[in-house]
Amino acid sequence: MSEAAEARALSTGGIAPVAPTLDGVSRTLLIPLLARAEAQSLWPGVAFDDAAARSLTAQLAVDRAELGSDPFPMRLCISRSLAIQEALGAFLREPIERTLVLIACGLDTLPVRLDASLEPAQQARIRRWVCADLPPVMALRDQLLPTSERIRHVRASLPDQLDEIAAALDETRPVFILEGVLPYLAAEQVADCLAALGRLAPAGADLLIDGYHPALLAFSRLGNTFRRMRTRFRFGIADPRDYAGMAARIHFRAQQDLLRPLPWHHRKRAWLPSLVAGGKPLATLAQLELRPSTEDATPFRSVRHD
Repeated sequence: MSEAAEARALSTGGIAPVAPTLDGVSRTLLIPLLARAEAQSLWPGVAFDDAAARSLTAQLAVDRAELGSDPFPMRLCISRSLAIQEALGAFLREPIERTLVLIACGLDTLPVRLDASLEPAQQARIRRWVCADLPPVMALRDQLLPTSERIRHVRASLPDQLDEIAAALDETRPVFILEGVLPYLAAEQVADCLAALGRLAPAGADLLIDGYHPALLAFSRLGNTFRRMRTRFRFGIADPRDYAGMAARIHFRAQQDLLRPLPWHHRKRAWLPSLVAGGKPLATLAQLELRPSTEDATPFRSVRHD
């Protein structure tokens, strides 16, 4: 037994840990994981590196062939990861403490990646991370991406099983990050989800939500990745400004086109859905603000400078 294996056995009372499996976990969470692991080959020269994703891919023995040969959705995942990191970096330049909440986190290594890219002053503004997903996913995450003093794992299900997220929040201003989950919900569930986030944060919050034009979702189902997984997309959004009309206190602030950063030869195949969309972005990261409830005027905690 290697020294590393002996250490793991000691930490579990002398019982060797169970090998991680994907039992009960949707295979779709492997798409962004593999995308981040293979970023340099999928998008040569991109300023993105995720050693943790490569490690997880190896531990899970991800079968590349299982996910199909279509690189388009994985390249889009890389662009999305870059956009989220950029947006969070901007939030953390503001002089208040933040709780960063990854909803439907899957095996996202964002807490590790972001921490490595931040300046010390930005790092100091993160009160904690809250990573939330379905129980089978979190059981797997507990094995592969352990918690720490600043990273908390909770069980949650959209739109109405969010009690553990509520218990993890405090007076700091939260940033809710919903990445790759809303397309699987019905429109009324998306509205319920936004309303539920409002109840979690009566004093206000920021939201980062990716969205996809219905034309792109219809096009994506033709690729062998989602076709092989029999993926069913239920919610598309032609204009992210429409999020503001889906729940009270939601205000649109900005959007980023996720296809634009891709080299033209990586996005040229999307010309047909672009034509159908009439020039509107096919994939976006929307920055929304959840305005404070009129019944709650609690100020957010400023960063301390002891």
